Amino acid sequence: MDIHAKQARRANLKRLLNPRTVALVGGRTLAPSIAMLRKAGFGGDIRMVNPFQREIGGIPCVPTIADLPEAPDAAFLSVNRRLTVEAVRSLAARGAGGAVCFAAGFGEMGEEGKRLQTDLVAAAGDLAVAGPNSNGLLNRLDRLALWPMEDHDPAPLDRGPAIISQSGGIAYAFVRDRRGLAPAVIASTGNQVLLDVADWLAVLGEDPRVTAIGIFMEGPGDVAALAGAAEVTRRRNLPVVVLKSGRSALGAEMALTHTGALAGDDDLFDALCERLGFTRVRSLPQLFETLKALGTWGDRIGGNRMAVLTASGAARALFADAAFDHGIALPPVSDGVAAALRPQLPEFAHVSNPLDHNAYYTGMDVLSMENEPALFECFRTMLQDGYDVAVMNTDGGDGQGGSPTLRAWIRATRETATPAAIVATMPDEMSADVHRLCREAGIAALQGLEDAVSAIAAASHHGARRDGAQQDLAILPPAPPFATTRVLDEVESKAVLETAGIPFPRRHFVGAEEVAAAARQIGFPVVLKGISAAVPHKNRFGAVAVGLSGEPAAEAALAAMAARFGEAGIAPDGYLVEEMVAGAEVEVIVGIKSSRIYGHALILGQGGVDVETARNAVALLLPVARGAIDLALAGLGVTAGLDPAARARVGDIAEAVAAFAIANRETLAALDLNPVIVARDGRVVAVDALIESGA
Repeated sequence: MDIHAKQARRANLKRLLNPRTVALVGGRTLAPSIAMLRKAGFGGDIRMVNPFQREIGGIPCVPTIADLPEAPDAAFLSVNRRLTVEAVRSLAARGAGGAVCFAAGFGEMGEEGKRLQTDLVAAAGDLAVAGPNSNGLLNRLDRLALWPMEDHDPAPLDRGPAIISQSGGIAYAFVRDRRGLAPAVIASTGNQVLLDVADWLAVLGEDPRVTAIGIFMEGPGDVAALAGAAEVTRRRNLPVVVLKSGRSALGAEMALTHTGALAGDDDLFDALCERLGFTRVRSLPQLFETLKALGTWGDRIGGNRMAVLTASGAARALFADAAFDHGIALPPVSDGVAAALRPQLPEFAHVSNPLDHNAYYTGMDVLSMENEPALFECFRTMLQDGYDVAVMNTDGGDGQGGSPTLRAWIRATRETATPAAIVATMPDEMSADVHRLCREAGIAALQGLEDAVSAIAAASHHGARRDGAQQDLAILPPAPPFATTRVLDEVESKAVLETAGIPFPRRHFVGAEEVAAAARQIGFPVVLKGISAAVPHKNRFGAVAVGLSGEPAAEAALAAMAARFGEAGIAPDGYLVEEMVAGAEVEVIVGIKSSRIYGHALILGQGGVDVETARNAVALLLPVARGAIDLALAGLGVTAGLDPAARARVGDIAEAVAAFAIANRETLAALDLNPVIVARDGRVVAVDALIESGA
């Protein structure tokens, strides 16, 4: 899209979100929409457009959009799909801001629908169009409700999270909020033919009243545009939480290479989220709870040291397990704090973290669930050790003022300036009053133990980004689709990559009759490989023999290999005789995968013959900074324990592979260096290579 058209459409999106004049186009089914606008407290003018009615909901109608007294800033179109196209054309001609198109039956409904969708795009001009197939727009920050039903709560808010949902049904789940999220903006984006997620993200991300943004998407759309919009959220370090439905099968396209099997397109979406500073979640409950946590704390959780307090021994163990699963530390209680806690607790309570404070049910002369002062002193004492985040396991009670435990927790965390949460063990154990009290106190009210701990881990990761190195968000666009691909054999691949600075063992490519002489020249032990473009994975075929210590062993391996080729009806191109790299400490795969959606990605992972089942890998979208490569290698299980100098040499190879991929992106379909061997003497060398080239 032309950049000026995108800028004009985003400017109109701001008009759509905060209009002075709203036009409702349709029949008496718009009565709920009128009621919602009134319930929201919309203070601007409401206009009705209907050629057959004199009034709807007490508001006079004009017959056409051309008859409106002014160009509306926003319109809600509740008419059929053909009339929707005409209404959009008329609104654009009047210079309106934007429109929510409720009608379905466009690009999702066959050739006729696709034609109408094309007509809609042509008719819109610079109009900001939500949809078609959009279920509506709520902006409780500015008292706007362009919504087709009235049994939802549009009560005004001063601040809160925003929801961008490609699904109208999922958008309704947020409106019927039972988890205390209190979303301030909900946009059902529908088919996204004119406004995509990037547009909504860029505009909503600028609003200082928006505390976090949650996105439900069925696909990433324009990845480059999404990266551009992420610049807006990164400037504020605004949390963005993403749930994407569906797992792509596109990874199967590159099945000839290990990298194609090791990292599918869903892994590349993970890499995209990490690059853009987004938090990816895997379920709707996680989306709710993570948005609550990040909307409450922002980037305040700067580490992973957590304190947990509970009145249940079983919950204590469950929290410990969940913290372990999500990489959250539970530091032991210091000697000083333990000494101060013991006299406050019942004699059968044990000082630990998680702390089961084991309060009695009643009694104002002991630590009990009704003794708020004693609870406060216990909680305050526990928090003296200083934690990045603290959790109280409670549902908070049922009354408007909350339980004594909740009130004591709010006071203790406030006085110790500790970022805090309450966590209900089950997902349906918290009242609206408790959510309200926690929002007012700046405490995250999280439901469901596992989802809550996952949300806390996400908040810790988001906070760590604040102090981390900032990588350029720009991502290389995908190369044009390849009509055909060709696998370069190992000899060709190594010759190409050697010029790019990749280190390989000494080697000779020879005919069968020259194998013995080549082995003597290199020096035993050697590796023998049969080379044929028809056999890209030589180990599986039996075309690799390692550790050949003399001529008899080399001749025997050659005979066995030749027999396998003969049985398969393949005439090998020749044989590669290589220096044997002994004493491998670690085997790593360094590769490149290309995607029609995400462009090229550098893949780093556990190498060797079982690479595809190891699933120990990370993907980094190109271009990638050296610092990001080093960070990925430091966190990768297979390389984390390496000597820093050896790991840096692996990083050198990865950096060279990334540079090669960028220089050859128009023709590079995939690339494998598998394995790159880190020897015990510190030498780092790639012993196998494969390039898949596209045309």
